[in-house]
Order: sequence, then structure tokens, then C-alpha cells
Amino acid sequence: MRFTRTRKRAAAAVIAAVAMAGIGVGTASSAQAASEGTYSFGTGGCSALEIIQLGGDGHDYMAIDPTANPGHCLFGVFNLNTWSWAYGATSSGAESPYIYDGPGQSLKACLIDTANNNTWACGPAN
Repeated sequence: MRFTRTRKRAAAAVIAAVAMAGIGVGTASSAQAASEGTYSFGTGGCSALEIIQLGGDGHDYMAIDPTANPGHCLFGVFNLNTWSWAYGATSSGAESPYIYDGPGQSLKACLIDTANNNTWACGPAN
């Protein structure tokens, strides 16, 4: 069956909800929260960098930069407040735009390895 882009995103959102619920992903406590910097994470075949930078307005911004994508990886920035993708999930190997991650926001850069039983890996929440 051929999927449209909307169906692919809907399927990725469902996979996200089920997988994250299964591994108990939730909002980070202050002890778990990240600060500005670059964090590496991945699965066996997929890997990425979570980049958190301070913007000119004094607030954090987050991006995901895929570093290994053998063709079966999805990358995105997940919003833990709304339980939805703030960006992605996409199979693009390009760095994402920077997503606002200021007060009241809780984001994680995540990837899904679709060739490895839809295994998730995420950077730290911020």
C-alpha cells in the first residue's frame, strides 16, 4: 500500500506515542534537563546530534542533525508538552530548523530506527 506524506506522519505519530509510552518517556525533571550544548545519541544504524543553542532573545532553541542514516531512520524534535512532533519525523538527512525551546517548553531530539523494530533513541529533554 502506498502511503501519502500525511499518512506517513500520522503513522510516525502513532509509533511515537506507543513507543514513548512503552519506555516511560515523560517530561524531564530539572536534574535530567539539558543545557546548551551538543548531545550525541543513536541506535545500531541511526545516529544524530541534539543541538541546543541560546538565541538572541535569551531563550533556548533546539535542532536535530542526523549523522548516520542508512535509509531506514526517521528524525525529529518531539514536544513532551503536547506529545507531538514539533518537527518531523522525517527521513531527511539534513539538519532541522531550530525550534523554540524557551520557558514552558520541553523538547527532545529523537530518532526512530524502522529497521530495528522501530527502536527509539533520544537526546536529553530540555
